[in-house]
Amino acid sequence: MHAGEKWTVHRSDVMLLLLLFVVAWLLRLSYILPTSFDGLYGQDAFAYYDFAHQLRAALHQGQPLGNFFWPLGYPVLLALGFTFLGDHATAGQGINLVLGATLAPLLFVLARQHNLSRFGAFTAGLLMLVCGQAVQSSLVLMSDIPALTWAVISTIALTHYLNQPSPPHPTVDKYLLIAAVTLMLALITRWIYVLLVIPSFLMFLVHTRGRIRWRTQVGVAAAITAILLPQILYSRTNPAPTLNHPWVENWSPVNIARQSFTNVEGYFEFTQINAVFYARPFYDPYYLSPLFTLFLFPGLIGLIRGNLQSGSLIAAWLVLCYLFLAGIPAQNIRFALVFFPPAALAAAAGIDYFVQRFKGHQRHILIRMILLIIIIAGVTQTLMATNTTIQGFINQQQKDRRAVRWADSVVPVGETIYTFGLTLMLRHDTDLTVYELYDETPESLVAKWQSGRIDYLLVNVWNIEHQWSDRSPQIAYHWLRDERGLIRLGQYGNYTLYRIRG
Repeated sequence: MHAGEKWTVHRSDVMLLLLLFVVAWLLRLSYILPTSFDGLYGQDAFAYYDFAHQLRAALHQGQPLGNFFWPLGYPVLLALGFTFLGDHATAGQGINLVLGATLAPLLFVLARQHNLSRFGAFTAGLLMLVCGQAVQSSLVLMSDIPALTWAVISTIALTHYLNQPSPPHPTVDKYLLIAAVTLMLALITRWIYVLLVIPSFLMFLVHTRGRIRWRTQVGVAAAITAILLPQILYSRTNPAPTLNHPWVENWSPVNIARQSFTNVEGYFEFTQINAVFYARPFYDPYYLSPLFTLFLFPGLIGLIRGNLQSGSLIAAWLVLCYLFLAGIPAQNIRFALVFFPPAALAAAAGIDYFVQRFKGHQRHILIRMILLIIIIAGVTQTLMATNTTIQGFINQQQKDRRAVRWADSVVPVGETIYTFGLTLMLRHDTDLTVYELYDETPESLVAKWQSGRIDYLLVNVWNIEHQWSDRSPQIAYHWLRDERGLIRLGQYGNYTLYRIRG
């Protein structure tokens, strides 16, 4: 297709969409079925799971709603899943699996909207399909995949709206409504998507040239208010940060060139500066094979030249999210997933440029074969990196589960155990009285201490001593060690079990 030409959906498009979804879904199942991985790994997943149950209890039984660190979007989605699919973790995991598998066909649609050929659009979907972080995030009860799915749907709806003549026909206004609603869903699922509000609103203003269609704008404003109001009301009474999050308050351009940080989670010394670390969706095989890196910039330029408004929206998504993450005082490989769709789209657009550029050329077949070899090699490289990382991830969860079962077999039923890192897993899988070491102080430990009573401690000592130096977990651990005394009972994996003297 050429710039400005409207995409007409053909049967072959539908078949490719179905193929991308089915393969993406089967890829995710291939990690779950052999291991029975239930998606509950890490404190965050358990926190989402527990708060979703709090939401259900609050709605059905009138129980008060407690505090929660993250926005409400994903717990609400989980609570709905528990209601209709069953009250267990696999229901929530199933939602993430479907949404994660949907991202590949959604990117195909977005690519076709930007005038990529079926070959280029399928490449975009394929890059999204094999992205390691997208696959891994689909397996766990976390907000990353639902938020990203809402963001991609919003971009598709807004792109459709922007591709219509201005002023658009009233029947097209529904796409503006869909774009606004899904973007707000992304925002109340993960705060970082507030960054997409800025370019989306600017593109809307440019497209409408400031003309006001009162009926449309009032309807969109009402929908936005209906979604944001419950979150705003909850956040006013909830002590957890919203847009005053430490990553926002401590954002600095200086962090772009730094690799060591002291933040709310402790001290970290990383091997890469932030600018390189958060550029991983551009070159790291776990996200995108470096074989595609050279196609990114020409592809992004091509998207902008093909359609200034929707292409600029894609570019803004990529650049704004990258710059924000590069400036925060932390590094987390999964954070960069927020801007992988525009990166994958740009890489596919770069490949598609060469396909279209040499179409009809006497060496067209040769060039197409070379590009096909690059795609196959790059996808294979990503699949290998994905498999290695996810297998290690699942193995670590299973090791932690075994460590919990081991500790439960050693500690008498009903006894008190202090821990850090395994708190919620211990609370879910055992009948022990579990205390989170992060929340303890010498004063609180004194108050809990009953003379003559033996308690227990399960911790990763190396992690506490290095990451949490002079912070609450280390202070509490040292107090138990120095004031009450610790007797080492054994070790499982990285975790050591102690008896705390009475």
